[in-house]
Amino acid sequence: MYFLGIDCGTQGTKAVIFDSEKGTVLSKGYAKHDIIADDRGVREQNALWWIDALKGAVRKALVQGNIDGKKIAACAVSGQQHGLVLLNKNGDVIRNVKLWNDTSTASFNDKIIDEIGSADAVRAEIGTSFPVGFTASKIRYVCEQEPDIWGQTAHVLLPHDYINYYLTGKYATESSEASGTGYYDVVHKCYSERMMNAVDPTGKLVRCIPPVIPWDVPLGKITARAASDLGLSMDTIVAVGGGDNTMGAVGTSAVVPGHCTMSLGTSGTVCLFSPTVKTGTDNLIQVYDVLNSYLATVCTLNATSAANIVQDLFNVSVKEFDEYIDKAHPGSEGVFVLQYFNGERMPPLPHARGHIKHLTMQNCRAENIIRATAESVIYTLRWGYDKLLKSFPAPEKFIITGGGGNSAPWRQIVADVFDMPVHVMKSDEGGAFGAALQALHILDKSKTLSTFCEQYIAFDDAKKVFPRADVVEKYKDCFAEFKELVSSEYSIAM
Repeated sequence: MYFLGIDCGTQGTKAVIFDSEKGTVLSKGYAKHDIIADDRGVREQNALWWIDALKGAVRKALVQGNIDGKKIAACAVSGQQHGLVLLNKNGDVIRNVKLWNDTSTASFNDKIIDEIGSADAVRAEIGTSFPVGFTASKIRYVCEQEPDIWGQTAHVLLPHDYINYYLTGKYATESSEASGTGYYDVVHKCYSERMMNAVDPTGKLVRCIPPVIPWDVPLGKITARAASDLGLSMDTIVAVGGGDNTMGAVGTSAVVPGHCTMSLGTSGTVCLFSPTVKTGTDNLIQVYDVLNSYLATVCTLNATSAANIVQDLFNVSVKEFDEYIDKAHPGSEGVFVLQYFNGERMPPLPHARGHIKHLTMQNCRAENIIRATAESVIYTLRWGYDKLLKSFPAPEKFIITGGGGNSAPWRQIVADVFDMPVHVMKSDEGGAFGAALQALHILDKSKTLSTFCEQYIAFDDAKKVFPRADVVEKYKDCFAEFKELVSSEYSIAM
């Protein structure tokens, strides 16, 4: 049987077609998105761009694989998390979507926390942290700054929810996506009325949120219009899907106990799957309600996006960027890049700017600045990972995915900074593949979703990398110095 997995990310939409009998991805398609950005931290997109990209990506996948779309039994969507999609009573989008990496609403995030009492009080209320990137501050911003827009609002959705609305005509979400809004209680697995009233003092939000649909319940069949647009059968079942971090965790087997995934994409994340959550978990850890368990996650806004900025600075290709990393020595001859070009979520520095530190006549070379950028991204993720280990068990297998995961130099830096072997999948389709597996599971309940992950996800031993003892020691010192630099520069404890 054929299954379609869709991943609507920040930079574009990917579609993969998976054959469950052969256990392989038969084809894939991709279409890019534009982005609206400015120096105030605004990051927005037009939701209709996603639909255009979805049509293009699915059609490309069907053509590439010479596949009859009528044979696709089910599909699911993975989508960038935390974005704010506002619809009127007719289902029309009424403003551009504020994205997960929009930091322009930071002050509204602070207002909500102050009204609840403190960051600790927020965690006590919803069981997870409340970073700037979550949906809540975006809603508060619109309530206060755009009351006419809020007055027209009838439905508040997330990006993946909106694509599901296009596919099925239904307003719905699922628990992992709801967990990233700031007004869903991950412990009691329900919306928090207290948080919603703090987010929206008018009381309207309670009437605009979608119901939370379990993963094992089909969202419904595709509509005639969407089926025609995409070349699919009207009998195609749509699973509820999920956020990209969660679907990426599925697509990389991070929902298998003992596995941990680092994703190096526009953002950087580290995810650990756990049946329980301890009290006293660090406020920089986000906890998502997944499969009656939890996905504990740390996330940095600046990962390969920071690398892209430096790549453009030196006018080099991705291949050349990797060659420069290899050319420089571990530690970059003392150069550090504080890579918070877009503000930051971990550590919580929404208004931060980037810095290049410790340049001298001798070390001021492109290869050192380029390698230091990659190292600093990994230092930040290591800092978050150390916080995870204070509340969750250490993993047995560490997996890397995303654009950075395709790079041998990046993988080696991860192995050396984290001091553990790094595994890479043979087929790395991330959230799109996770969505395809969820679509499979919606029709086949003979196995758990985790079992399907173990069955279909294979690792490439040729790309596995191991830490180098001498470099591990070098990076221990560099990591300590990086934390001191961040603490000093931004007056924050690291």
